[in-house]
Amino acid sequence: MKWIYSDYEFENRVNNLSWTISGKYEENVNVLKQDYSSKEVALYFAIMEGAMHKYVDWGTVKKYLVNRVKYGYDLKIISTLAQIVFNRITECKVIEERPGVEEIRQKAYKDILSTFTKIYNDDVVEKIKYVIVLENMGKHPTIDGHGRRIINSIKKIDVQGDMLEILKEIDNIYLKYFQDSAHNSDVDYQHSNNDYIGNEDINFDTFSDFMYEELYNDVEDKYIESEINEISSSMLVESIGECEIKEQQQGANRIIYVDEETVDKIYKKMEHYYGKTYLSSSQIKKIETKNCRNVHEGCRIHFTDGVLRSECSNMAQIKYVTRQKENNLGKYREKHKIHKRNITKLKDNISRILIEESETSRVYSDYGSVYAQRAWRVSRSSNNKIFYRDIVNEKGKYIIDILLDASGSQSRNQANVAAQAYIIAMALTMANIPNRVMGFSSFMDYTIMKRFKDYDDSIHTSENIFEYFCAGNNRDGLAIKAASEELLNRDEENKILIVLSDGRPNDVKIGKDRERTIRGETAYRGVVGVKDTANEVRNARKKGILVLGVFTGKESELEAEKLIYGKDFIYTKEIERFSEIVSMYLKKVIRN
Repeated sequence: MKWIYSDYEFENRVNNLSWTISGKYEENVNVLKQDYSSKEVALYFAIMEGAMHKYVDWGTVKKYLVNRVKYGYDLKIISTLAQIVFNRITECKVIEERPGVEEIRQKAYKDILSTFTKIYNDDVVEKIKYVIVLENMGKHPTIDGHGRRIINSIKKIDVQGDMLEILKEIDNIYLKYFQDSAHNSDVDYQHSNNDYIGNEDINFDTFSDFMYEELYNDVEDKYIESEINEISSSMLVESIGECEIKEQQQGANRIIYVDEETVDKIYKKMEHYYGKTYLSSSQIKKIETKNCRNVHEGCRIHFTDGVLRSECSNMAQIKYVTRQKENNLGKYREKHKIHKRNITKLKDNISRILIEESETSRVYSDYGSVYAQRAWRVSRSSNNKIFYRDIVNEKGKYIIDILLDASGSQSRNQANVAAQAYIIAMALTMANIPNRVMGFSSFMDYTIMKRFKDYDDSIHTSENIFEYFCAGNNRDGLAIKAASEELLNRDEENKILIVLSDGRPNDVKIGKDRERTIRGETAYRGVVGVKDTANEVRNARKKGILVLGVFTGKESELEAEKLIYGKDFIYTKEIERFSEIVSMYLKKVIRN
């Protein structure tokens, strides 16, 4: 939307209006740093920006979002809910104080909507935003029952409530309607107590915990802060559609530049959050030098057994992972008998196939060892195959890597993924096939490779798989590359890598301030991420590794996954079939 006015007095009026409403004259307000299609739009934006600063404590909102995202909440969903709620609260309060604002809003809404050529409605939160905007214009749009219930819950929030109560209501809406994306839904928020300040014995299961957590000045916080800045300095109506000429969004590539001190601080925090690495610094440097090239230039890899089985002083994280393990185990035990039968069935199938393929086959031929009982056929029969040869299976031994996407998007499947990986690992170990189970995710420039079970570990270590939890992004290409390197070092003739994923590669890129002008980097997402991951899959196959991709995500992303994994690719909506899929694939591989 291009603002066509350049009246200096009008610019001053707009900025002064924003200052007057906010009452914070010390802040640097420049409303017209953006372009708008009319004076009404610019006026309304100035009103809303001032009111947003007046009525919303964005520092508290940031603490809340940082805490919830750290524990697995979907940032897009929870930040959009916050945007909808605080936009509604701000509009209600400013219209109550200044009734004339409602007329300005109507004109601004109408003007903005007239410029849109496309309305976003791909998911429920986008539909909700659109419906709320239309209802504010006096219209009566339709929406499905699920969306209507969410809107009704939003409208029930007391606009005069204090900040913590409002955030608690947002939290309740998220957990009630978006629980598949909730990572920490077992927390009891019913006993909120806001009087903990100064009390060292804080109950970390209360809603207001996030108020007492240290806010590190790291890039993850900065990324969330950029989301908050976007919410607090824009109108809800702006985000529901796009104009015919879609301007490139600043920061769309998610390349974040930070100072050297912040980068060093991030690197030192890996062991605090994920546990000490089990490799030496020289081993890590060798691996990173070899693998962190091209699109992964400047990235790092952290190999760890996790906070429960390696050195870690972060008691909060230890407590959190312990709780996730207990949750996963609890879900597994609900169907313990079924899972136990599946382990036995999978083990028997694999063992039977291996035995069949390892049997010696006798073939009669016109050369080889003499078969005495057929010697009489010489010169008496046209079938003169009196020799035999014993064909011995020369396929060799098998080794299997299972690589689990542990990014935040998998949180809805967390317990099921852990159970299925456990079933497979148990069956393979019982069938005497060496196997390793690892989870991968990314945190800033680090790809985290968490080892649950190693190739030669005893069967009892398989229970470590229940430590699986989901958070962060996913740099699939680098994870596959790193896993393949270790797999290639094994002596077994038949190497198999099975990758479970539910979405496209998607990762943030960090750059140092001093490199801003010399590094033309592209973020690891979209075509870049898909192309790189596809290349790593093909490179692994060229080196003799059989790679199977198992995809459990949205149908809209199927084409990208097919490009990555080619013909050795399986799509399923039922994660419970993961072990069955692996069984069918191994049967096919071993027999061929």
